[in-house]
Amino acid sequence: MPKKRMYVCPIEAAMDVIGGKWKPHILWKIKDAPLRFGAIQEKLPAISQKMLTRQLRALEADCLVSRTEYPGMPPRVEYALTARGRTVIPILMSLKVWADEELKDQINEDGFIV
Repeated sequence: MPKKRMYVCPIEAAMDVIGGKWKPHILWKIKDAPLRFGAIQEKLPAISQKMLTRQLRALEADCLVSRTEYPGMPPRVEYALTARGRTVIPILMSLKVWADEELKDQINEDGFIV
């Protein structure tokens, strides 16, 4: 059973579920199609295997990501957005649009804030 959490405001709750360094990136990478663990890790080379596992489990516990196992040798696992997870994509898109507009003078062509 998931741990019960107490929040001061709804934004704090939302940031607990979708915030952090990796969760938004993971959600963005699987927004168009389910991906296997290795494919997600390829798209996010800076994340460790342990951290990716931890973040995927947290996203699954919060019902944003589904994990589907397929039989075979070796077994195949895919991660996909749930219906609830898809509701986060417009929020991430809004953040992207805001950053493209408001931070354009601060972000270089490699995506780094200067």
